[in-house]
Amino acid sequence: MNVSFKHRRARFVVAKGAAGLAAGAAMLGMLAGCQQTRVVEVAVETPKCELPNIAPGAPASFVVEAWGVPDETFYIGEPLRFQMRASSPAYVNVFHVSTSCKVTRLLQDLPVSETQIVDFPSAGSGIRATVKPPAGNEAFYVLATREKADFLAAADLMGGGGVASLDLDPAQFYARLRQAMGRIDPGNLSTAVLRTRIVEH
Repeated sequence: MNVSFKHRRARFVVAKGAAGLAAGAAMLGMLAGCQQTRVVEVAVETPKCELPNIAPGAPASFVVEAWGVPDETFYIGEPLRFQMRASSPAYVNVFHVSTSCKVTRLLQDLPVSETQIVDFPSAGSGIRATVKPPAGNEAFYVLATREKADFLAAADLMGGGGVASLDLDPAQFYARLRQAMGRIDPGNLSTAVLRTRIVEH
């Protein structure tokens, strides 16, 4: 899977030429030159993604939460795991904004019971999630509703099924979420943002 950022450095070779013209009083000048090679280091920055909160102020009786397994630091190349639960029966949607600013829907209207701990990926789901570069900060947006809700339009998705890439950048995605949340009774909606850090070994 896919902010402090990891800067990667690219190396470029630049040729610098110098030429000198020697002139004599009674002869033509001769062009003499030499070339020198030097290494220049240029910093290349990982894309910076906004990772805002989207809390709607849900009532204390209806709360969803999420946490990383074993914690919120994920290492590149290792399996990705997190867990979540809702305080009341709910349908759960999960979206991921990666360190490369790609947005993916991970779960759609997953029914969960009261205080049930749900794993992602769940056993038997057929989903295998691996932490991928670049290093940096990312976020999982978890939305629980008492009834099924449409947070996206069909045109926003680049594939079907539960896991699907979105044809939206992060700013467009957040706008879609806020529009959809505005159509839901605040008492029937709870959100959580799981912020994680991707690091190299």
